[in-house]
Amino acid sequence: MAALHINPPENFTFSTPCNWSKWKMRFERYRIASGLSTKTGNEQVNSLLYIMGEQAEDIFSSFGLSETEQDDFDIVLKKFNDHFVIKKNTIFERAQFNKRVQLDGESVNAFITALHTLAEHCEYGVLHDELIRDRIVVRIRDKNLSEKLQLDADLTLTKVIERVRLSEVVKEQQEKLIEKDSASVNAISSNKPAKFLKQKPSSGARKQNVKDDFHRKNNENESRLHGKCKWCGKQRHDKTVCPARDARCRQCSKIGHYAKVCITKSQTRCSEVAYLGVVQLESKNKTNIDWTVTVQVNHKNIKFKIDSGADHTVLPANVFQNVFQNAKLEPPDKILCGPDRNPLKTLGKFKTNIEYKGKRCTEEIYISAADPKAKFPELFKGLGVMKGCYSIKLKPGAIPFANACPRRVPIPLLKQTKAELERMVEEKVIIPVLKPTEWCAPVVIVPKSDGNVRICVDLI
Repeated sequence: MAALHINPPENFTFSTPCNWSKWKMRFERYRIASGLSTKTGNEQVNSLLYIMGEQAEDIFSSFGLSETEQDDFDIVLKKFNDHFVIKKNTIFERAQFNKRVQLDGESVNAFITALHTLAEHCEYGVLHDELIRDRIVVRIRDKNLSEKLQLDADLTLTKVIERVRLSEVVKEQQEKLIEKDSASVNAISSNKPAKFLKQKPSSGARKQNVKDDFHRKNNENESRLHGKCKWCGKQRHDKTVCPARDARCRQCSKIGHYAKVCITKSQTRCSEVAYLGVVQLESKNKTNIDWTVTVQVNHKNIKFKIDSGADHTVLPANVFQNVFQNAKLEPPDKILCGPDRNPLKTLGKFKTNIEYKGKRCTEEIYISAADPKAKFPELFKGLGVMKGCYSIKLKPGAIPFANACPRRVPIPLLKQTKAELERMVEEKVIIPVLKPTEWCAPVVIVPKSDGNVRICVDLI
């Protein structure tokens, strides 16, 4: 087997002596990898001088070493260290370290590497890792993540690096997903007739409604364009017949308009949008991990669902009414959004003391509006079967679509498909058709994570 050939590092740049430490490290790696470290001291010294460059000869001569010292590699290397390495100003180096922040467009990895490089000359000793940890926590650009990290009393440098790297990766992935979703929505919208685009606002328009610069003047301009009344928000009409002419606004208490078009909304708008992760997601084949903890809130035990992706703590309205009867709600200063980026209805917020495993903190808790399903359970039972027969109206000249060749169901899914069809017939979702029909679309069998199947229709 041929011996591995290792190229030596490039000649040392004598005009930048501050790079000596880096160049020396490269030479040390070359010395070990090439086998030079096993040679005599004379050979190692000569190799060092040759690789450094012509100017190294003059510097070497100025050392005034004896013949024995000239053949000792360690002595020669130390002399070059003393020549190039200037005593660092610890105060200046620490000031540079304490000024370092994550720059715009700078990755987390680049920021962490820069902090380690700056800390090399700060002589922090046993506090080295802790001070780098603190600098990462307080000077990353993501302020929400910074606040969460500061609440962890057992935070280590390793844990900080893992969490900030993971957060950066997740954000990049979310941006890619949002871009793909936006592109899909735009592509679908562009193929629709203009009348549909006027009736239903686009995804961008819905997001604009959430932004804090949305105000009454925009409503008035849009009302003129779309023919809406600026006092009640309905189809434009004369003010003398407007249903809101004698109504009192619940927003500003003035008479003559409804709250949904009130200009004072701009004075009470929320200053920030916060996002909540998935609050609860369960399936039949869920793991044994229980992502809930019992936390003592204001000396009362409440079971919380853990969600590391949420920006805030949230309680449902029924829990707040039962447990915190005397607590006063403040108006929310943030818009809470779910994982689908749609705003959630919140009644307000309040501050209270939280205790878990002997650790205490003051937490701001938001109260979500009551779930209508929980309030009126009798209205949400079953599938809601329509009474009587419904006649579907077709456009004139519509051509019936019928698939004459049925698709085969995969054998591994045959049993589940049959069971699902029987269930749907029993619940009156579908009825069997045993004679030829003008309209017939093929089915698509989609396996579900719990082992069952979902029966879909291929209409394309």
